[in-house]
Amino acid sequence: MGATVGMLALMFLVGTASAAFAAAPAKPNILLLIADDYGAGNSSLYNTTNNGQLLPPTPNIASIASNGVVFRYTYANPLCSPTRACLLTGRYGFRTGIGDVVGGPQGPLSSSEFTLPRAFSTNVSLGYQLAQFGKWHLAGQANSPLNLGGWTNYVGNLTGQLTNYFNWQKTSNNVTTANTNYATTDLVNDATNWIAARGTNPWFLWAAFNAPHTPHHLPPTNLCPHYANLSGTTGDINANPVNYFNAMTEAMDTEIGRLLTALPDRANTHIIFLGDNGSLRQLLQAPYPTTNGKDTLYEGGLRVPLIISGPAVVSPNRTNDTLARMVDLYATILEMAGSSVAARAPAGVTIDSQSLMPALQTTNTYARPAYAELFGSGVIPQTATGRALRNPEFKLIRFNSGTSEFYDLASDPYEGTNLFGTTLSARAQSNYDSLVLKFGYYQTNFAVPTVTGLAGTGNTFGLTVQQDASINYSLWRAPVLDDLAWVPVTNAVIVTNGDATVTLTDPGATNGNFFYRAMGATP
Repeated sequence: MGATVGMLALMFLVGTASAAFAAAPAKPNILLLIADDYGAGNSSLYNTTNNGQLLPPTPNIASIASNGVVFRYTYANPLCSPTRACLLTGRYGFRTGIGDVVGGPQGPLSSSEFTLPRAFSTNVSLGYQLAQFGKWHLAGQANSPLNLGGWTNYVGNLTGQLTNYFNWQKTSNNVTTANTNYATTDLVNDATNWIAARGTNPWFLWAAFNAPHTPHHLPPTNLCPHYANLSGTTGDINANPVNYFNAMTEAMDTEIGRLLTALPDRANTHIIFLGDNGSLRQLLQAPYPTTNGKDTLYEGGLRVPLIISGPAVVSPNRTNDTLARMVDLYATILEMAGSSVAARAPAGVTIDSQSLMPALQTTNTYARPAYAELFGSGVIPQTATGRALRNPEFKLIRFNSGTSEFYDLASDPYEGTNLFGTTLSARAQSNYDSLVLKFGYYQTNFAVPTVTGLAGTGNTFGLTVQQDASINYSLWRAPVLDDLAWVPVTNAVIVTNGDATVTLTDPGATNGNFFYRAMGATP
């Protein structure tokens, strides 16, 4: 019995020791894949209305979806530089100043931005190694990915468009040389080599493809077998650009497959695939109108694919209807790495990003508006520039020319009928009022009105705010704190006082208890 007891005790101790020194789970790797000029309307995972007749096969992108979550309503800006700035900073263009294509009148990203690489590098305890490969397009200098973006390792092309996918300028950590490798393949070569050299260290890799952005061409046919019979002549490319766009898309998907195969532990890798803006107008597939593509604030210019797989995903191979924005990837990636915006953002820096992790870890849909903007620098007509804001059902576009358009996306997803040409239903009116009010959050031109006094007498209620002479003020009220309950007080009495304040009074405040707010807007 003594020997038996002793052996049992020894077995217990050995078991205890093994448990005490068990290896901690490895931190997940993070792979961000960006396709250029690739809108939702040109993806067979999103556009199912034409049965894939004009859409290329993308089995490797589909494999990310089968292991992850497809966000059905994801919004970018209608041009690449503004979207990339949102991704890199977690901030909208009205904060970063990037709302048009960098180059020419649009200046570069500011070096003061607290970029995603800086959020990693200022917290070395996270242990992540970082690299970006491919398109940069936030400044033109060879050292700008490091000095402005914070990337300690950058290899790719600095400009918005390659002149030739087979002969282009490649920058490797501040040194630019000519390169004759096919650009899509070259990116994956660099990325796979870098991953292989990481060993067991966790990493975050930003892979920004130029494909399928122009110039259209015939890729190496082993990468696009479904389009191998194309002639590749200039005449055929000009006559049939969709065929070559599709061939470039299939080639990109093939190389994405090679990159996914090279992952040392795909099950422990968060993979994010997205498009940076909508496709060119002449490439849009039905039911998207060909007038409403890239460079516009319509759905064809803003709505892009976003697919996320990885160890955080619960119940993979599903869709989610949360309105996702490009700024949200900033917080999402930090949370994937075990950090957060709250832990990393410097004091006084406003980060607009909201993590999408809750939508990955549950099957819930989360309420948030989607916002986009388009600056004008002379290339985009003033009549096309402006801002767009949508909630789950409705979308309001405010153009800088002073006109507006309003759409019921629930019943009119491709924006065929501007509701401002009709009598608004009660449902449409409440959504319009809600969007008008929310627009006030997306500006930095003036401060939020500061309330300096409140007064209620009989059937009136008024509030006083500090005056800004450049602002028009309005009074809003709601019976309950609900987004769709707020309405403007159309008969409000607004008086400018002699002490640099403005008083806004509701003369009909007798029908119950109300919540009030003052709103300021530029004339």
